[in-house]
Amino acid sequence: MAPRIPFRLHYTPCFSTEINRLCVADDRRPRASAVRFEHPAATRAAAQAHTPEPAMTEPTPTATTPPASAAALPWRVVPPLLSTALVYLGAGVLGTLLPLRFSAQGLSPGLIGLLATAEMAGFLVGCLQAHRVIAPVGLERAFAAFAGMKAVAILSLHFASAPPALAVARFLIGLNAAGLAVVVESWLNALVPNHLRGRLLTIYVLVVGLFYGAGQLAGEALNVLGPELLFLAGIATILALVPMAAIEVRAPRLPHKVEIRILKALRNSPVSVLACALNGLVLTAFLTVGPLYGEHEGYPQRAIIILMACVSLGGLLLQWPIGYVSDKIDRLYALIALGAGTLAVTLALATADRTTPFVLLALLFAVFGGLAESLYAVGVAHANDRAASVDYVALSSTLLFVWSLGGAIGPTAGSLVMELVRPSAFFVYAAALTFAFTVFAIWRLTRRRVERALESREEFLAYPQTSPAIYEWLPYHREPPGGSADGRPPSPGTAPRATARD
Repeated sequence: MAPRIPFRLHYTPCFSTEINRLCVADDRRPRASAVRFEHPAATRAAAQAHTPEPAMTEPTPTATTPPASAAALPWRVVPPLLSTALVYLGAGVLGTLLPLRFSAQGLSPGLIGLLATAEMAGFLVGCLQAHRVIAPVGLERAFAAFAGMKAVAILSLHFASAPPALAVARFLIGLNAAGLAVVVESWLNALVPNHLRGRLLTIYVLVVGLFYGAGQLAGEALNVLGPELLFLAGIATILALVPMAAIEVRAPRLPHKVEIRILKALRNSPVSVLACALNGLVLTAFLTVGPLYGEHEGYPQRAIIILMACVSLGGLLLQWPIGYVSDKIDRLYALIALGAGTLAVTLALATADRTTPFVLLALLFAVFGGLAESLYAVGVAHANDRAASVDYVALSSTLLFVWSLGGAIGPTAGSLVMELVRPSAFFVYAAALTFAFTVFAIWRLTRRRVERALESREEFLAYPQTSPAIYEWLPYHREPPGGSADGRPPSPGTAPRATARD
């Protein structure tokens, strides 16, 4: 039995897509325009071999260079991480307050959901077309363009009042957020060698989640009808340009067009595809519907922000213990348990009202965020357990694309249910979808032809749900049947893969 790919943590404040090839340690060489100093030993060796030295040669490592295995994360990862923190700080400010702002402006819940759908549509366009912007100008100029356009789109919400203008602004916010994530993750991929990526990924996912939550809490005292929240989000996005100016690394290979293989993903693991779609239909929708639910229930702005921060931080922090458990058992059982747990929490929230203790409600919101968010994370890990290494990036990109489709449909569907019935009806909508998913997963379990044995597991990794480019960081590669990912024959002693379904 081939080694099993470990569970990877995901987080969903935003989404972007593009694929970059893996950059090895050699990609961290100085720029061609930099001054070079030849090592004397290298020069003498070249002369003895009668090999002319090129005009620009790489400096030879000295005896004092520490081995790669002992190297810590280079300080050069700090600028892109700072830029990421500022981008998600601004996104967090808008995440909860924009729905409240639109509601205060007199827009109906259904229309507010449509505006959220416009932003997710921008994400989809960004994930499919960001490479067309990056390729002609390079990563540095593309990052400046994406950050500038996103800041302009945010600030334009102060002047826009008609729904079509608001939809255009939200679309541009989503499109440029996709491009920003592609560029940052491309740089981070080039800044560290393969053996340090697991450590960097853990830091990256914490930066994304914690600063998004901090942005939500920062809006506690802001006037939703005033310009302050837009100014704060726009300023944070513009400031993200400053750290990126300090990056010193040769540009990695430019992104390529993303591969979407939905039918192949369905053949590989239909339960994983539905788990990712369910995450978008329910949890991504709740990021828009949740503030409206709190408002209709009569909660003040401060309480609404705390509740939504509980959803985001619960989705970030609960995935570590859930991921640990999923590494110990068959992941299909883990998905069934997540479906059942999410179903129970949504039914409990459907019966909650203004008399429910606030602490209990906050706890239910946090558990709902943790369980629903983990559906995506465990679903991706479950699908990768059945894929060859050459399919990891395309498969994970496809699942992220499926999630984004659910995230585009969910806000409109959920807000319409809330508007046409009552605020708590959203949880009935979520419970119905979760029940259907859980029943399907149980049915797939009864249809499975081969019972999978527990497999060996590698180090636990944390992956944010931001861009398919992040899956190029994967340091573990399983050999496909008949050979390795690079076309070599299989390693001696490699066990043949099982063909279990779900």
